[in-house]
Amino acid sequence: MRAVGNDGPAPPVAVVLGGAGFVGRHVCTVLRAAGWAVTAVVRRAAAAPPGCGTLRIDAVRADAATLTEALARLRPTLVVNAAGALWDVTDEELTEGNVTLVGRLVSAVAALPGPVRLVHIGSSYEYGSVPGHTALSESAPCAPASGYARTKLAGTRTVTGAVRDGRIDAVVLRVTVSVGPYASRHSLLGGLALQLAEQPGELKLPPIYGVRDLIDVRDVADAVLAAADAPEVPPVVNIGAGVGVALTDAVDALIRIAGSTAAVVRTPAPTVRRDAGTGEQPLDVGLALRELGWSPARTPADALRALWDSVAPPADGPGVPLTTLAVDGESIHG
Repeated sequence: MRAVGNDGPAPPVAVVLGGAGFVGRHVCTVLRAAGWAVTAVVRRAAAAPPGCGTLRIDAVRADAATLTEALARLRPTLVVNAAGALWDVTDEELTEGNVTLVGRLVSAVAALPGPVRLVHIGSSYEYGSVPGHTALSESAPCAPASGYARTKLAGTRTVTGAVRDGRIDAVVLRVTVSVGPYASRHSLLGGLALQLAEQPGELKLPPIYGVRDLIDVRDVADAVLAAADAPEVPPVVNIGAGVGVALTDAVDALIRIAGSTAAVVRTPAPTVRRDAGTGEQPLDVGLALRELGWSPARTPADALRALWDSVAPPADGPGVPLTTLAVDGESIHG
């Protein structure tokens, strides 16, 4: 679906949960540019992207009837779930954000009149470590190794179970580590970008290790649009760059892009890692090309440059406040 003229029919309506978040904001922007009327659902007072409406509701704590009524008033043909729990949360909050919310959303979408497609943002961490696979396809077994990954997989299974039972039309986009403009300050690369913007004389890095499939968040948003437009969708589709990048290389590249002259102090990685192998295998994204017509249009270097551009201080102005880096297992996701 695309934009229509002033005398044409009303544009299709999309509702994006987590629309003020890192991934959600980019999804809202891409859908709006493609002609959708977009409403961002947020829990706290937060500005929606330009041209988008805002609906403030706590989908975790609101009962299914309240959520259904809120969605019914907007009459969406597309609902995107880019909400969830990841950073600085308890086990209970992980379950609420990644399982309870998904169950309530599935019930709400199933109760809506007319055809509605749900696009749910899943995580490549749902796979865990899968020995013997050079790239993970959607048929790979899932063995999540963290509380975050286990709750994300539970949310995915809630969606795919509802699809299997014929209750909803939906697809889970199983996304790798997203990088790009306005990345979370709690993520490794988002936090590092903010620290570089402070223009420090010395840059102290935490232990950095492992390989990740890094996807530009703008490509993730494009994948959501492709999933919205596809006549039919598989229950689960991998979304990633399809190649592994050493995190040390990504960090070094970001430092170069920032033009930093700081003295870099590196902390050695531990000999024994509790998350060894988890998240290190790239995704096979062939199904996304075949079924959605989507493939990544940007490189990890493009994502890093865009990330830096989003935080770089003006040439004659002060830097941004220093933020703490978070890197350890699941904390590098997103």
